Amino acid sequence: MVWGLLLALALSGSAWGWEVTIAFTNDLHARPAQLAALAPSLSQADLVFDAGDAWEDTYRATAASEAWATLTMMVELGYNAMALGNHETYLGPRLLRDLVSAAPFPVLATNLRSDLPTQRSVLMEVRGVRILILSVLWDLAFVWPGWELDDPLASVRATLAEAPAHDLFILLGHMEFDRARALASNLPECNLFILGHNHRFRKEPTWEGSVPIVQAGQHGEAVGLVRLSEDGLTSYELVRAPARAAAPPSLLPIALLLFLILWPRR
Repeated sequence: MVWGLLLALALSGSAWGWEVTIAFTNDLHARPAQLAALAPSLSQADLVFDAGDAWEDTYRATAASEAWATLTMMVELGYNAMALGNHETYLGPRLLRDLVSAAPFPVLATNLRSDLPTQRSVLMEVRGVRILILSVLWDLAFVWPGWELDDPLASVRATLAEAPAHDLFILLGHMEFDRARALASNLPECNLFILGHNHRFRKEPTWEGSVPIVQAGQHGEAVGLVRLSEDGLTSYELVRAPARAAAPPSLLPIALLLFLILWPRR
């Protein structure tokens, strides 16, 4: 009798104490080499997410090659889902469609209506714990012809109303921080809000009511590690990537200067 009860409790999964570790990045901006330095931290997690702006960097004028290299590294490191960020939209519908189609993990955009193969939500199960993941984007996103960007709160509410039963609800967001706080204040059922867009290294969660908002800086310089249990957030750590050795200075400018000095003038 006693052994039967213990076995039933053990098999019940989420009814018996559990803890899930989430690792996340945001605003990688097409830096696959730097992303590789995060591998030891990412490997500690049950699930790995990215909160958007992974595949493009306007300031460095990155192109398709950098986007594909970053996706390849994300696959090697075992990412489970990512949010669509505003910089992803700058890649254009054709390239972005190819990237999303090639990704073996869900690319989420709950409030975007388009012909991209993104998903509104995904349900994952880890150690018997059912985890629902949604994602919204807003600020500075380029809305191409045929696309529509819906209100984030209304989209999340509509998706939650149709979602399957779950134990945890994680929201990935790519928007300004004040907008994210306002959204979180209307979603008290959210267990974790992973935010991207404004590149902040948040060493502590920002609490909006019962919702913890976390963010891991930019450019793959840090990874966030969150532990969630049936009691909520049990720990949060922002882990900096190991410092990379500086590249040796280029000799080309020096050679050019010497050429200009020594070249005989006529």
